Amino acid sequence: MQKPVLWSTSIFFGLTLVIGLYLRSESWIGTTVLRPLQSDASDYFNYAYNLRNHQTYSRENSPSSGGQYQPTPDAIRSPGYPLMLSFLIDGPPDRKLIKKIQLFQMIFSTLTLVFAFFLFRSLMPPLSGGIAALLTAISPHLIIFNSYILSETMFCFCLVLFGFFVTRYARRPTLWFSILLGTVLGAATLIRPSLQFFPFVVAVILLFHYRRRAGYKLALALMLGFLVTVAPWYIRNMASLGRLSDNSLLINFLHHGMYPNFKYRDQPDSYRRPYKYDPRSKEISRSVGTVLKEISHRFETEPSRHFKWYLAKKPVVFWSWHTVQGHGDMYIYYISDSPYYEKQIFKWTHRFMRLVHSPLVVMCLIGCLLVWIFPGPAKIDSAALLIVRIIAALLLYYTGMHMIGVPFPRYSVPLRPFQYGMALYCLYIIFDIVKTRKVIL
Repeated sequence: MQKPVLWSTSIFFGLTLVIGLYLRSESWIGTTVLRPLQSDASDYFNYAYNLRNHQTYSRENSPSSGGQYQPTPDAIRSPGYPLMLSFLIDGPPDRKLIKKIQLFQMIFSTLTLVFAFFLFRSLMPPLSGGIAALLTAISPHLIIFNSYILSETMFCFCLVLFGFFVTRYARRPTLWFSILLGTVLGAATLIRPSLQFFPFVVAVILLFHYRRRAGYKLALALMLGFLVTVAPWYIRNMASLGRLSDNSLLINFLHHGMYPNFKYRDQPDSYRRPYKYDPRSKEISRSVGTVLKEISHRFETEPSRHFKWYLAKKPVVFWSWHTVQGHGDMYIYYISDSPYYEKQIFKWTHRFMRLVHSPLVVMCLIGCLLVWIFPGPAKIDSAALLIVRIIAALLLYYTGMHMIGVPFPRYSVPLRPFQYGMALYCLYIIFDIVKTRKVIL
């Protein structure tokens, strides 16, 4: 590496780390979530608590006294995030324990910056890669979510770690490395089960990229690593519950996403929770089959409205700035104190990121399409091409997944580092096209 490149890389890395760590630590110190354990967060905590104290995976609210109480096992939520929490829970959910969990998430959020920086640096020049990393560092969503007892922070870490490993793997593909990639994808799937089909997408990409016997071997090795990682969860479910999984969240995923604009019959009061206003909700959500039947019926009766909602509006909602489920802006649960309310640097970075959010989303989408048509500069090598195509596939996969189900913007938060990276890579491609044409002319 030449000295100017080394210096620019070092400067951008140091800047990214210092700014990212400062914002995250200040947020950790100054943020107070009024009710940190509610809804999803309560489930995650109860699962972790019961694992730690009763060696049972259950979301029942166990009595703190312990004794002979034995919670009933279930499989509604995947075990990855609660398993991590279980190592931190050593007492009741008081302020001290909540702060400890938030510190743990702040550390992993900072590590995400490190892996994201070197991921971007392997694809783009120092300036483009450094800007993508800085955007990740100052992203308000990625910072504020560290204060919630929710899985987004850890899922984001696992995804970026996977992306970082892909940058190394693409230049030295081996069977053992393929197994490692599959293992990381398996760990991420145990945090967020919506990722469960993506390893098949990666396997197909490897198959076509390396072709012939090498492609088959690498793809099979990746699937082996993935299946070995997730298999214990399904074995546990069969042993404890007599079934592979619980379809409750899948039913909700499909059911809650079937209402155009998140409203029941366009009633303003039903916004965000239209299923609560639908008198047939209980009947519709009996099974996956009944939900799919109802969706099919609605397409038949109002095809234009539902095609517009599923194909046009859902992707826009999924990548939008404001959370639909929460308290507006980037907040899920109500926050009584935050540096974003008081400190200028937080206000400035928030205002800036909100301003550039939509252009970055558009450039990201263009980049995801361009890498399959015009992958980049003429000098791009085969390894870099594989990396950007896997990243593009991940972003398109999740967009498509939430076009099928519920497109809550909260679920796009862990993808923000890839969104920023692909947006900057899109600019990199466009500038190279313009530069090349100028040379030709």
